[in-house]
Amino acid sequence: MRLLRLPLLLLLIIAAPLPPGIGATASAPTVRLWATREGLVGRTTAAGHVIGQNDHFVALPSRSAIGKSVVITYNGKSLTAPVLDVGPWNREDAWWESGSARGRFPDLPRWVPEVWAAYENGYNGGRDATNRFVTFPSMIDLSDGVYADLGLPHADWVDVTLSWVDAPSPPPLAPADRKILKKPDPDVPTPAQAPALAHDERYFAQTGYRIDNDNIWSYFRARGQVAVFGYPVSRTFLLLGCQVQVFQRQIAQDCAGRGAGLMNVLDPDVFPYDHVNGSALPPPDPAVKAETPVVGSATYGAAIIDFVHATAPDSFEGDAVSFGKTFFGTIQDGPLSNLEVWGAPISRPRRDPANSKFVYQRFQRGIMHFDATTGLTEGLLLADYFKAIMRGRDLPPDLAGAARTSRFFGQYCTGSQHWVCRPEELPGTDLTFAFEAA
Repeated sequence: MRLLRLPLLLLLIIAAPLPPGIGATASAPTVRLWATREGLVGRTTAAGHVIGQNDHFVALPSRSAIGKSVVITYNGKSLTAPVLDVGPWNREDAWWESGSARGRFPDLPRWVPEVWAAYENGYNGGRDATNRFVTFPSMIDLSDGVYADLGLPHADWVDVTLSWVDAPSPPPLAPADRKILKKPDPDVPTPAQAPALAHDERYFAQTGYRIDNDNIWSYFRARGQVAVFGYPVSRTFLLLGCQVQVFQRQIAQDCAGRGAGLMNVLDPDVFPYDHVNGSALPPPDPAVKAETPVVGSATYGAAIIDFVHATAPDSFEGDAVSFGKTFFGTIQDGPLSNLEVWGAPISRPRRDPANSKFVYQRFQRGIMHFDATTGLTEGLLLADYFKAIMRGRDLPPDLAGAARTSRFFGQYCTGSQHWVCRPEELPGTDLTFAFEAA
């Protein structure tokens, strides 16, 4: 028999009559729920719906809600979405009903989700109906499109109106500013401590990481070192079958049979974003791409260098942007090596509409940034943003919203198998200790 151990104050709140004006009229009730992102693009929901990119639906923990609709409100913005899946934790917990109509947990008060009682008060030993320890009390899952359209930067409290229920709105489970912290799962062994890193010439105290892979180390030294790559911001790890190390500006990879090289950070699958931290980055310009010399042509080597000279200026609208000088000064052993780092220009220079002091130019493999305040021209730290995407944290709000549908988003799960949250989306990947500095 389960013993309900709810705080006396909560029981009194639930039992007490509501003050005048609070839920006094029976209508569709609004409840406050802790919301998380479902993701799982390509999976089939309990309603038989195949989840698409930027989909719009929610999941609640009872099949009785399938086909109904809810109105979700967050920071003053509201939208309506259908219930097309069951979850996030339980599958027979219609907490909006009372007694036996509720399903598995008739002894719980109405409006109290079982996962909240388990997380907050140790109900059912702190576990859900399938004996999983409730580390994080997700009460409603939002599809990627709902999550993004509401502007959630992370899991948070939302107000949810249940259109099919006729009842007064209950008091909120917790204040809107109550922070929810993930609990350690007693069923998951504590991860071993990250291996120590040798403090030698390959170690960078600035970030606490070392370049372990010999091929990546040789490539790093031959291609401009810190000036080109930035400092390492990860250990070496396995990503999609290749040994990879993330630096501030570049991602180096060592793939079997191909040797070390650079992963294209601006590949559409990796970093397709053009609004980052309030800055509007120039998108690829089809007209510029159409003018680019054809790879493999007899005169390609000379033609592509002439194209860079003509397309990457050192002066733009009166500012000494030095895009050409930056390109040709990156590596000193020849202009084609610089092409390996930057790729060809694929946009014209463009001033940031939000900050006239900033001018950007997009290349195939990087984006140059001129700051008129300092007079400096540098490559943006795109790879550092990619690391933040993989961790699902420390992201500016605009990038956090845009990146939530990426298969790389929030994949770093400490202690999980191979430390990957959704391994089916990243085959051939092992993130164990990847972002654990010395």
